Amino acid sequence: GREGPFRSDAMMLVRTDPDEHRIALLSIPRDLRVEIPGRGPDKVNAAYAYGGPTLAIRTVEALTGVPINHVVVVDFSQFKELIDTLGGVTIDVPKPILANKFDCPFKSQAECDRWPGWRFRTGEQTMDGRRALIYARVRVNQLDPAENDITRGERQQAVVQAMADEITSFSTFLRMPFIGDELAAPLASDLSANQFLQLGWVKRRTPSSGLLRCRLGGSIALIDGQSFIIGNEDNASVVAMVEGKVAPQRPRPGTGTFGPGCRVGRS
Repeated sequence: GREGPFRSDAMMLVRTDPDEHRIALLSIPRDLRVEIPGRGPDKVNAAYAYGGPTLAIRTVEALTGVPINHVVVVDFSQFKELIDTLGGVTIDVPKPILANKFDCPFKSQAECDRWPGWRFRTGEQTMDGRRALIYARVRVNQLDPAENDITRGERQQAVVQAMADEITSFSTFLRMPFIGDELAAPLASDLSANQFLQLGWVKRRTPSSGLLRCRLGGSIALIDGQSFIIGNEDNASVVAMVEGKVAPQRPRPGTGTFGPGCRVGRS
């Protein structure tokens, strides 16, 4: 994504196979260490900063070996408006959050001084654009001091995933003739509103058993003071799952938050 209220740069590869009624979503962690063509090893999200969508596509193609035909980049300066156009997004919050104080919702300083911070309960919930943006920007969870920028990155990826789900949902498909222009405005994409409509129809016709949600991952490592995710051979297996060459497998036990793997279904 582009610079906005926060920096996400979350990447997701969508592979559709309408003849087989199959869609695979591949989430690529922003901190995954990869070879960026012409630049060398760096975080995958740096590819967009160095060379825009063109270099980002070349980097992901080199990483996965999967050809990419289209690109969608979310302009996070219009993040809130995009989610509101979609009618909100559904996010499963893994644990309760009492956030640090930022963007106080009250007008008076006295009320802001008494205000403890933003709260999020555990569980699945629908968020409008403002609340989803707040959720993605939380840097400190006062209920869990162990959280860090990696945890924040997980929240941002959850929001991006929820947006992708909603953009290709059946309800969006039905409303596309009316909201197509509004939806396309915050998206730098070579997809037309009609192609988004077609993508929504493909997803609608795909049974739950044909929807594959995958993620690349690895282990955390500090290199020159920066935190990276270092991939392993499991990532190659995940790409094979995305391509339908092998059966999907969940992350191996003990691989933690960033364990590579896939799951089948919509939940």
